Amino acid sequence: MGAMVTDSATKLSYQVMVTEPAASGRLPDCKPTLLLLDQSTGAELPCSGTPEGGFTTAEREEILKLATTMAADDRLDTVDQFKLSELAAEIGRRHDDPTNSAATWAFGIVGTLGGAAFLTGIALRIVANARRTGPRG
Repeated sequence: MGAMVTDSATKLSYQVMVTEPAASGRLPDCKPTLLLLDQSTGAELPCSGTPEGGFTTAEREEILKLATTMAADDRLDTVDQFKLSELAAEIGRRHDDPTNSAATWAFGIVGTLGGAAFLTGIALRIVANARRTGPRG
């Protein structure tokens, strides 16, 4: 069982799939935005290949910590699986949120500093003009 979130801009779906370990010995292909979990223990199941991108190491650890905690009562039930899927979806939304981008933050900071410099320049010009014309009286 697993749920996913797909963003039209990135076309990536972030999902957690809870299952039993493969009895056949054939491992499913790894995907960067898919985390396979053992239904009994909440541990990550092995997959074939090394995907790039998707979940960060910290995000994988966040999901695995929650999964193993919830599986401590014997197994991951459907409520647990839903919570894990919701966490994966939230992570997907974080990845798709442009306000989390370092470039967005850098642009905002540069814009703020540029705006402050512009306003300071205008204020200095007004003060200089006021001094030049002096008091009228």
